[in-house]
Amino acid sequence: MRVRIAVLVGRASRWRLRSLVTVLRAADSGAPAAVRAVADALESLGPETVWEAWVSPLVTGPGRRRWDSPLVAELADGSTPVPDVLVDAAWRDWLDGHEAELWSLLRRWNRAATTAESEKVRVHSRFALSDDSGAVDARLLVDAATRFDHPLGERARARFLALSDPEVIDLYCTAALNSPEAAAFCAEHHLAPTDEVQRAVFFVRTGQHEQYRALDSEGALLTLGYRGASAEERSALREAMTALGGIDALRVLAGQRSAQGDFASLTEQERAYLVRQLKEQRDWDRLWSFTLLLPLAEAVRTVRTFEGWRPAGEEDRDAFEALRAADPQAVDGSVSILSGAAEPSPAPHTRIRLADLDERLAGITDLDFSPDGTQLAFVGDGPPVEEPILARAGIVDLGSGTLSRLHCDFTDPLDRVAHLGSGTMVVAEADPYYMDYRAEGGNHRRPKIHQVDGSGVRALDPGVDEIMGLKRVAGDRAFAVSALLSKADLSDHPVLFIGGPHGDLAASGVLDGLGEDFEPLIAAVDPDGRLIAIIDVFEAAVVADLGSFVVNKLDDGSGTLENIPVALSPSTLVSCTNTGKLKVWHEPLTSAEPSMTIPAWSPSVDLTALAWSPALNRFVAVNFTYKLHLELLDVPPTRDAPVPDALISERIALDDDVSTTLITRLSPRGDVLAVGSTDGTIDLYVLTTLTLRPFIARPMGLMSHQELAQVVEAQKQPLLDEASHTTLTLLRACLEHRFRHDVGIGEAAGTAVAGDFEIELGEV
Repeated sequence: MRVRIAVLVGRASRWRLRSLVTVLRAADSGAPAAVRAVADALESLGPETVWEAWVSPLVTGPGRRRWDSPLVAELADGSTPVPDVLVDAAWRDWLDGHEAELWSLLRRWNRAATTAESEKVRVHSRFALSDDSGAVDARLLVDAATRFDHPLGERARARFLALSDPEVIDLYCTAALNSPEAAAFCAEHHLAPTDEVQRAVFFVRTGQHEQYRALDSEGALLTLGYRGASAEERSALREAMTALGGIDALRVLAGQRSAQGDFASLTEQERAYLVRQLKEQRDWDRLWSFTLLLPLAEAVRTVRTFEGWRPAGEEDRDAFEALRAADPQAVDGSVSILSGAAEPSPAPHTRIRLADLDERLAGITDLDFSPDGTQLAFVGDGPPVEEPILARAGIVDLGSGTLSRLHCDFTDPLDRVAHLGSGTMVVAEADPYYMDYRAEGGNHRRPKIHQVDGSGVRALDPGVDEIMGLKRVAGDRAFAVSALLSKADLSDHPVLFIGGPHGDLAASGVLDGLGEDFEPLIAAVDPDGRLIAIIDVFEAAVVADLGSFVVNKLDDGSGTLENIPVALSPSTLVSCTNTGKLKVWHEPLTSAEPSMTIPAWSPSVDLTALAWSPALNRFVAVNFTYKLHLELLDVPPTRDAPVPDALISERIALDDDVSTTLITRLSPRGDVLAVGSTDGTIDLYVLTTLTLRPFIARPMGLMSHQELAQVVEAQKQPLLDEASHTTLTLLRACLEHRFRHDVGIGEAAGTAVAGDFEIELGEV
């Protein structure tokens, strides 16, 4: 009686749907009152409302077999048309679960799914009823035909065999690659893709060895199929090749030729697969030839798989033993660092502690490389316990890591040094205001220049009040000194002196045209030593040509430059503003053209240096804003050249285990960066290793003669750290072994060839 009441109440209540659901659940269980209530509901609410509620999830419950419901049986036995919603629901359930009783019901109804249902259900319902009318959708037919767990599949397979449509067969063969049952069906009925390349792949993937051999005895078709496959398909094909056996995996993966592009296409997984295959086949000769084409770290690991085999030739044995003697973990780590993949690990470097060279040395106030880059001059202080503290000046021989010159008896602090070559350096005493505390009775002393060479120390008195800059310039042991000279009227005037090897120091008159109070800091000297950039951070900047004594005042349009640091290339001057922008002046630097301004850094940037590197052919910056790192800058080479989207093309982490006050200098060739710290440590970074980054982790088979030359150039650098030197020595030996019979003519000299290591893939 509750069911009856529920329906009666539900007719005029917002609880109608809930009441109807209750009644339908009861009717499914066979309750007579509920069945009669449903009949009443069909009349009062309409069949559509009732049957839509019946097929809804609200009625469906755990373990419910709804198609056994008396409501469905009564509907099937009567003359009432079966509602569309019921037909569609029945097809969905049968396609999901293929119950025999439900199929019997569908056969009795003999109706395909309606247009309200999805295309897939409609098409599959027609397949099930053997309805051949209408066009066949190839993909839906294949989808049905690959079902081996459902009666629909058998009917669909019969349909597509009868059609014998090449498009359907190709689609079915593609699906069969991921279905053992479908693959077996294809083999039974001799089905294969129409395209020969795909047919070869299909035979291998489905284990049809005889068919594959008959089609592709040379492996050319499988090679083409492999090269055109996706990474996932290649992985599956490699597994199938292993299972099938008897296939030349090296030929398939590397291609029919030993061209660069063939090896470039091999992934690390593919190379490892080939190594395993050749090892299992004990094809040591080909494995050795292939080893010399692998990335260096992989080659070092691979030679350890050769068991007791060794190459026959002496040169081959030498290369083999060199690889075998290497530490795989060390080589892998070194290559990772040299390639830049180990970021943020610091770049390889060598550290010098001055106190380790001589206990009388402590802090550093300035550094300068010799003209040939083999020595590093320094000035600094002695230990803090020393009374009085005397200044030091010395030269470190970078090849041996020893002191070649040291003087420890300077009574006044030194803050500038210039290495002039031939074991000669000049040093400058610090700001006299800093020295006032040493002056007896508070008397002011004028700073001096000291020339230091093998004969001793010679004091040079320029007669100025403050030395602002000291740099090596063009000429035999020539140098420039910028300074301020106070006149009788107490005004300060900028002066520039040029010094030579014999202790002569002469005023050049180059800065005479500048106004008083211009503080002439020598910010940069161009690589030829003829142009110098002299700036006053509050006034302006000038570029002076020491050959012609022409001075040009640069105009940035703002009235103030705020441009420290500064760097000069042969054709460009760059400076960093206090807002983090890079200002760029292009040649001719004697023109009055305003600067280019390029956003580069945030206003909080802490650049310790800007410099031009001839070795890298670009400007570099040393940034200590957060962590110490080197930045490679893509400065437009001309004023008309486009400005790059990102000025900084690469960042290289440096060792930031240093004090907060740094002295950074770049060698004249731009191949070594020195980072000195006030605690007396000097870190030396070989920048030529940066040129190796694009290729050092690549397969050696893709490296060219030009890249070998870059390896040799970096490997010869005496400042290279031991790990990098060991790795580059090994790489050099392998490449020289590969190229030992090559004779390059013209452009051919820069191309990698297989040479004696042609591994018989086809063409030579």
